[in-house]
Amino acid sequence: MKFNKIVKALTLTAGLAASFSSSAEFMDFTVDETSQNGTTVVADKINGGFVETIAFDGTGGFTATAFATFSQLFSNEGQTTLTNSTLGSDYVLYALFTATGTVEEETFAGQTSSILTGTSGQFTLYMDRDANTTANDDFSLNDSGDDLELGSSVTIENSIGYQIGENGLFDFTFTDFALTDDGSMYFVSPNPFYMTVNVNGDFDTFETAAVQTTTGDVSAVFSNAPAEVPEPSTLAVLALGLLGLGASSRRKAK
Repeated sequence: MKFNKIVKALTLTAGLAASFSSSAEFMDFTVDETSQNGTTVVADKINGGFVETIAFDGTGGFTATAFATFSQLFSNEGQTTLTNSTLGSDYVLYALFTATGTVEEETFAGQTSSILTGTSGQFTLYMDRDANTTANDDFSLNDSGDDLELGSSVTIENSIGYQIGENGLFDFTFTDFALTDDGSMYFVSPNPFYMTVNVNGDFDTFETAAVQTTTGDVSAVFSNAPAEVPEPSTLAVLALGLLGLGASSRRKAK
């Protein structure tokens, strides 16, 4: 299920859903694609999909590792696909990111929900120049020898995942993001580059026990402002929206 559909459902429910991803300010950045048969383009969001493994320790903690592939650049507040970009055709971007944290279970409107709060983690972004890198089940990589590391962060803050019923959303923020020399040749503006990466999207529901694998959509935006943790009232609105979205999906299936 696409993230924008979830956002629309939440907005119809109560108009507060945007605060769940309040850090997604869609700040412009410029990338130089001349080495990848392109030009210089201005974007404000990168978009793709991910696969993630989450291990629960049975005492309220979790460890997650994800491989995300980004194949689209967007502009216009994250609404318009850049058709003049060669991302997705001549090359792709991918990221490996990890998080550890705590998980809490609660009941809302008769449904059990899970709140995952990230307390530590890291994010590393790469360019796959010939779009052939894949990840194994243990997240080791294949055909990555000619890939370029663009930037990384080892600081995670204000990060949360929320699932209820058949749907889930996450909003993870990595700060102190620093470009490599190769990254500075790709992300050419602003200079110095943004220090915050906000990674958010949706995921398939999973049990919060043992080791689980999930997939979903993911977007990344950059800024210098830290994200804000959603207030409890916002989480309640989010739960209502996810419940309503699940009920709508079940009606359509029937």
